[in-house]
Amino acid sequence: MSTCYICETTEKLEVFGEFHLCPECREGLKQCSYCGEYLLDDDYVTDCNGDIYCESCRDDQLSYCEKCDEYSDSDNFVRIENLDEWWCEDCTSSYAYRCENCGDWVSENYGDNNTIVCNPCYADHYCTCDDCNEVMHNDNAHFQDDGTYCESCYNENHSSNVHEYSYEPYLNFLSSDKDNENRLAYLGFELEAGGVTSSERNRIADSISDGEETFYLKEDGSIPDYGFELVSHPITLKRHKELDWENILRQMSNARMKSHDLGEESCGLHVHVSRNYLSPYKWLLIDWFISKYQSNFELIARRKETHWARFKKSNGQNIKEVYGKSSGTRYQAVNFENTNTVEFRLFRGTLKYSTFMATLEIVDALVHWANQLSISDILASGDAFENFTGYIQSNPLYSNAVSYLNELMEVKKCA
Repeated sequence: MSTCYICETTEKLEVFGEFHLCPECREGLKQCSYCGEYLLDDDYVTDCNGDIYCESCRDDQLSYCEKCDEYSDSDNFVRIENLDEWWCEDCTSSYAYRCENCGDWVSENYGDNNTIVCNPCYADHYCTCDDCNEVMHNDNAHFQDDGTYCESCYNENHSSNVHEYSYEPYLNFLSSDKDNENRLAYLGFELEAGGVTSSERNRIADSISDGEETFYLKEDGSIPDYGFELVSHPITLKRHKELDWENILRQMSNARMKSHDLGEESCGLHVHVSRNYLSPYKWLLIDWFISKYQSNFELIARRKETHWARFKKSNGQNIKEVYGKSSGTRYQAVNFENTNTVEFRLFRGTLKYSTFMATLEIVDALVHWANQLSISDILASGDAFENFTGYIQSNPLYSNAVSYLNELMEVKKCA
């Protein structure tokens, strides 16, 4: 005689698969929704939809979601790469992100609301705009000395007249009809100025631009806030004096740009001279002379020695081993690292026209003075610096330098 599989009663039995159960005991009976097998005890699982599966069907049809701790159809599971976990379809759609670059599913978006990207792809192929924080592919970014920008912010914050730092146009050598030397000394300057907003910088650049006939503008990451480096073409001093630098500097100053007032180490006025104008021996003479009279030239330059412009020291070495030659770095008061020019880096920046022009005149006077002298001539003169300033005072071309040096001497006397 058959008995209930659970309580062993013989009354009102019904057959469920291999089980005979009474009405009370069959209340705990479960049936696999996939294969139809009847199940007792706890040898079954329930999926996320409430459907019941036997152990065998669970292993064949379901997977365990490590996000919600539920079983779901195995066909709809996704591997979350950064966690090395498997998530169900619902958790994936609610909490995971699919990288636009590699297609992997991840638990975090390293992009923004418009760009979904995983951490490795962001590190290798993406960047963030410094202005609006938009995430973009590197191919669509503008990498500048002052930051990284999307197309929109670049167009808004950067003038077409302000180039990247590496920009080098075809040089325009300019001279004056009044130049009567057989060989001309061309002076090119780099004037750094900043301290304004990006939009102000752009307006100034567009306002002063002359189509790069006499100068061009470049970005420079060393300039505080937003600014640019105004770089002239190689121009003789007489031609410089004929150009309207005074108006350009006034426009920059009136627009609240600063150069001198941004500090000793922030903005410089660097002057380049044609290297082939003097012999190597004459350049050695100038380099030695500036270092010998460092304190005088620091006064003229309006700043002390900085890490941007170091004065050389012989330290007992033969002067030919120290001066007038490359020293492995351009950060020297007189820089010999360039192929075609010698650069005077000691001067502090300025937007004051008389000081600016006096600086060009002093550099021009240096190369012309040195061209007619030897070290023995200088030593024989007693005070070489006095000899140099006397040369400046004797030449009407250097009127701004004469006034400037006289002002400095008065300040020095009062100090």
